[in-house]
Amino acid sequence: MNGEARAPRKILVVDDEPAIRSFLVELLEAEGYRTASAPNGRIAVELAARERPDLVLSDVMMPELDGPGMVRSLRAAPDLAEVPIVLMSAANGAVPLDPSITAFLPKPFDLDDLLAVVARSLHPPAR
Repeated sequence: MNGEARAPRKILVVDDEPAIRSFLVELLEAEGYRTASAPNGRIAVELAARERPDLVLSDVMMPELDGPGMVRSLRAAPDLAEVPIVLMSAANGAVPLDPSITAFLPKPFDLDDLLAVVARSLHPPAR
């Protein structure tokens, strides 16, 4: 072993639709990622504080705390401020997006596009 083996990256999946959340978890785990999931932004912020995800993949429109509110909460937490966040929504352009998000995916999305955005967000090009 050369010592470069890394633990799989952890992705926090946030969506209020159980079927979508479950599908995304299964897809990401099949790609070798570890996952955690939450049904809304409020629970996602609490879970992120405990789980320290490498990336947050979240719907925009959710009850209790929506995607933009979740982004503000995560960016305000010193330990989570730099975590890449990818937002997804069927309401393209209807919701103003925080410029600090890493990427936006319109729903419905192509699975290859989703996986490519996740990979790029976890491994941004060197500056």
